[in-house]
Amino acid sequence: MRSGRNIKYFTKMGGDRISKDLVVFYSWGGNTKAVAEYIGQKTGAELLELKVKVPYPRDYRACVNQAGKEGKAYEPELAVSVPDLRGYGRIYVGSPCWWGTIANPVRAFLHQNNLTVKTIAPFMTHGTSGLHIADIKGLCPDSKILEGLGIYNCYQVSTTVDKPENMGDFHPLVDAWLQRINLQ
Repeated sequence: MRSGRNIKYFTKMGGDRISKDLVVFYSWGGNTKAVAEYIGQKTGAELLELKVKVPYPRDYRACVNQAGKEGKAYEPELAVSVPDLRGYGRIYVGSPCWWGTIANPVRAFLHQNNLTVKTIAPFMTHGTSGLHIADIKGLCPDSKILEGLGIYNCYQVSTTVDKPENMGDFHPLVDAWLQRINLQ
């Protein structure tokens, strides 16, 4: 059950038609999912969690090694039904930071879907590298890319445990970001 007040953010699209918002995300250990769900709760946006046909290893180091071997151009086969994106104006795109960029499942989604004239609000959870949205800009050249949000997991690297509690209270960061991008 949701608590608190829900504020819906809508994007105008073509005349007076109002479109919906969507949060698309990939989450390996739960951090990005926690942020995505909070964004959905605050904005009323629908959620689309990206899954892959062949899941990544659950062991942190094995996952890091696999992502490193795949490289930054690999696009795994997605195991999710993507809705018709024409009805969405603003798409929040969430990813963990893998090797200094978006996770490969997010890359696959962005490359395989037409996001022309969409407004993209990127967010990323990370342990060391910070927010990286250059690849999103490259994959979505005809989209409006808003200011991104990076959420730091201070314990991920030292413990190799990737869980939402390690991020601390990220809610104020998300709230402030949502206010800023709603003005863009």
